[in-house]
Amino acid sequence: ACLDHQTLLDLAYGGHGKIGENHHVAPVHPDYYALPERRQDHERARQLLKDAGYPDGLTIEVAVGNTTGPWEASLMQAMREQMRPAGITLQINKMPSSNYWDIWKTVPFGFTTWLHRPLGTMVLNLAYRDGAAWNETKYSNPAFEAALDEANTYLDPNTRRKKMEKVERILQDDAAIIQPLWRRVFSASNKRVKNFKRHPSNYHIVDDIWMADA
Repeated sequence: ACLDHQTLLDLAYGGHGKIGENHHVAPVHPDYYALPERRQDHERARQLLKDAGYPDGLTIEVAVGNTTGPWEASLMQAMREQMRPAGITLQINKMPSSNYWDIWKTVPFGFTTWLHRPLGTMVLNLAYRDGAAWNETKYSNPAFEAALDEANTYLDPNTRRKKMEKVERILQDDAAIIQPLWRRVFSASNKRVKNFKRHPSNYHIVDDIWMADA
């Protein structure tokens, strides 16, 4: 409720990408189900804090390793300003990227960038199942896992996408993560290179690429 994701995308990454929906399934995934955008509402955020036992606000620290560039710290600074009116004081602990990867699964709050996986279900199985090796949030919800199990049973992406609505909503409602954006990644090539397309996983697939005459 504290954050305006479009503004965060604009400030931290020049608007180059898409807003996140706090469930770690990307629009590029074939099993992605688009959920309505959550709106910024500081009054509701203050009430939620009060209901949680923090009527005078809350101070938290987030570890940031700038593992993919200084835009990570810029995003955290923008988030800090958007959290302030809700009564949340965000302290940013910047560190070298090598240090961050030593502690990313143990800090209470950390900024972690994830590389692409071909399917949304693959990401969720890795990161949000109880006891999974990369479950940095320590998230555990049997209802989520049951919904994900059901989505995993469908090979057809159109059918799986319908099942993913429930999966995404549970993860979003549980607020396991704040995910403001999906960043666009850029590359360049000589104008003689034809039909070159950037792969989300940085794979070099050159079957249909050719060089034109100079």
